[in-house]
Amino acid sequence: MSTVLALIVRRLALSGVILVLVSGIVFIGTEILPGDALDATIPADELMYYSDEDLARMRAELGLDKPAAERFLNVFRGLITFDFGVTLMTRESVINSIIHPLLNSLIMASVAIVLTPLVAIALGIWASLKPGGRTDGIVSGATLFAYSMPDFVVGNVFVIVFAIWLGLAPAVLLITESAPWYQILAVSILPVLALTVSGVAYQFRLLRAGMVEALASEFIERSRLSGVPEWRLVIIHALPAALIPMLNGTAQFVAGIISGVVVIEAVFKFPGIGIELIRSVSQREVPTVQAITFLAAFAVIVSNLMADISILALDPRVRRAKNDR
Repeated sequence: MSTVLALIVRRLALSGVILVLVSGIVFIGTEILPGDALDATIPADELMYYSDEDLARMRAELGLDKPAAERFLNVFRGLITFDFGVTLMTRESVINSIIHPLLNSLIMASVAIVLTPLVAIALGIWASLKPGGRTDGIVSGATLFAYSMPDFVVGNVFVIVFAIWLGLAPAVLLITESAPWYQILAVSILPVLALTVSGVAYQFRLLRAGMVEALASEFIERSRLSGVPEWRLVIIHALPAALIPMLNGTAQFVAGIISGVVVIEAVFKFPGIGIELIRSVSQREVPTVQAITFLAAFAVIVSNLMADISILALDPRVRRAKNDR
């Protein structure tokens, strides 16, 4: 079995375990909340008009009277086949209820995922050319400060600066979930910038460390003495080796993007999956919550697998180490 195929098989086996654990933890988390979907949906001043028999009948119709283990197995069987079922209260297809928010969030997250490494690579190369210099100190200090700021603080600062002080963007996005993609993209500029701050800071620090180490290696020094142009040393020789530490942090980066999406969407009232997740948790819509978290975990797993394959392609030492096992 080839190295790449063996890696994929191991990762897929581990991914199955992770998805089971994520689904179980999310289900337990929603299960221990006070009340259920019925209690969360019907206003308290209306509940007094329902008899115990009425509530019991409604819970039976929604399947809320079944044991927790049975309800979890029913949900999980649907998740592994990407059949997310229907919502508890409206009986609408879960995928139909989340498709527009999901696509909106994918638009914003995709732009952030593409933009973040490009900015991080540019800053990492710039700072690593003269490690310890003024540029390195300024960029490293700024990114360390940015990385220490929570996403909701970054979002609110952007609202204050760009929306209130400068008037360059709206503070709240008044756009429907089903708006065309180009309208969603047009209003995503400020949320995307806020979303990339911590990602750029995190990936910059990984890339800078790798670039400094690569540029100080004996191979680079010998190549420099043999007359290889500096730009070629940096781009062709040092950068591929420096990308490996950054790729190792891909899973954490993607997980940070996903969690940041929820926070940033709440700050800007962006019509995405984060708002839908918050609403679903408040209404105890377990199938919807399970579907969203399952897809988020699946995205992290796929990105991590792609990063591992990229590392195999970039680093021959990893391929040799895996072949020697």
